[in-house]
Amino acid sequence: MLFKRIGDFGKISDITKFRNEGEKIFAFKPQPDRFLSFFFVGKKIVVTNGFRKKGQKLPQKEKDLALKRMKNYDSRVKNGDYYEE
Repeated sequence: MLFKRIGDFGKISDITKFRNEGEKIFAFKPQPDRFLSFFFVGKKIVVTNGFRKKGQKLPQKEKDLALKRMKNYDSRVKNGDYYEE
C-alpha cells in the first residue's frame, strides 16, 4: 500500500511510514519490516534491501548495503550494463 501511495501522490508525509535516512536513502516502514530505497532519474524508486526490524535504530550494516547497491546500480546504468551476468 505504501508503494502505491507514493506512486499516486509523489510523497508520503507521515514519517512513521516513510522516512529519509540520510545519504539519499529512504525507508518504507510497514510494521515490522523495513525496505530501504533511493530515488533515481525519471521518478523511479529503487528498493535495495528489506529486513525485519529488531531495534529502534536503523542498523548501519543495512544502510551500508543500501548505499553499496545504490552506487552499483548507478554505475551499471551509466555504463549501459544494467543487468549483471
